[in-house]
Amino acid sequence: MKFEFADKAPLVVVEARLNNKGPFKFIVDTASSVTVVGREAAEVLGIYQNSDSAISGCCSSKILAVGSMQIGDMRKSRVPISLGNLSLLSKETGIQPDGIIGSPFLKDYQVVIDYPRRQIAFEEPEQEHSLPTKFRLVSDANFIVVETKINEKGPFNFLVDTGATKTVVTRQIGQIFDLGEFSHGRKKALSGFYACTTMILSKVKSIQVGKAKSTDVEVGVQDLSLCDGVGVPLDGVLGYTFMKDYRVTINYPRREMSFAKEDESEIDGSS
Repeated sequence: MKFEFADKAPLVVVEARLNNKGPFKFIVDTASSVTVVGREAAEVLGIYQNSDSAISGCCSSKILAVGSMQIGDMRKSRVPISLGNLSLLSKETGIQPDGIIGSPFLKDYQVVIDYPRRQIAFEEPEQEHSLPTKFRLVSDANFIVVETKINEKGPFNFLVDTGATKTVVTRQIGQIFDLGEFSHGRKKALSGFYACTTMILSKVKSIQVGKAKSTDVEVGVQDLSLCDGVGVPLDGVLGYTFMKDYRVTINYPRREMSFAKEDESEIDGSS
């Protein structure tokens, strides 16, 4: 099925139906530990939050559930959700999202995001098919961490984040590669862990995952201390500025992924 990008940011937006109502606009975010439903969509669905529920960040700490969630032909029952205030995300992206699709929905599927063609698929995991690059799922939130090389050095631990508009490296990595010398401005970040903080923009000669290699990649240099909750030390976040050239396939149950380009049948590699 086709997806669209948000008006002001290259975030993957799909149409979803909840409890047979909709369609609603949802952002696909592999680094979101919860599936979020905005308060306006929740009212349409007749979902109400108790007034005594605690609030953490933009989302309620209380996990609720919807009877069903459907994207394209893929339908899942009893999806855990958190109610959220998405007004800030709306301002930053230029659209009015109804929610965020996080790992509670994604973790059971093979997710294929073809960035150049703007197509996405949620498939049952193919038990006979082996994807070339292994990754780790860390913490109960099923965060994807993959070994990554920068300028042919590494490997470094990177979080795979479809909700990140930039590929990001820590300040320590920035010092190792002297990225401050090549900085060309500052910009707010868009991602669940470090939304609306400011990063230094720079470029690296290459980023490589397995044998998938992109050159002259724009990155942000930023403090990632807010990512401590991931469960492993992170050296960076793999975002849109790397993934934009690829068809990205993530098989959650098998903990395998691949990156392929249109002119290559499959980019083989292993971390």
